[in-house]
Amino acid sequence: MFLAVTCNDVNWPEDVNTYRRAVAQDRKRYPLYGAAAANITPCAYWPHEPAEPPVKLTDEGPANILLVQNERDVPTPHRGGEMFREKLGDRARLVSVDAAGHGAYLLGGNACAWNVATSYLVDGRMPQSDISCPAS
Repeated sequence: MFLAVTCNDVNWPEDVNTYRRAVAQDRKRYPLYGAAAANITPCAYWPHEPAEPPVKLTDEGPANILLVQNERDVPTPHRGGEMFREKLGDRARLVSVDAAGHGAYLLGGNACAWNVATSYLVDGRMPQSDISCPAS
């Protein structure tokens, strides 16, 4: 399922040299892990094209978007949540959780994040501003 979502999200490069160049660049930029993140994935050989173009993120649209992001989530770094929040502008709020891992809401066990997200999902209450949840 992960590959179906990831590979159909955008049209991935199919040329192996594209990945070879990216690995060489990221090996210099990020010597600890960068080359692995830039390496070729099954998406280069995915047999299906995306069904629609990527959605452009803007500050226009619904004003009720709650983002919940752990500060140390390797697959989805916190900076990505911050950038997403910046693109959405005042129509979104970011809940930053002082935790590691990929489950900031139900899996993380952080009472602050749990309460904010549950209030949003049950009652539609958006925080007035971005929130930083301390480690629990």
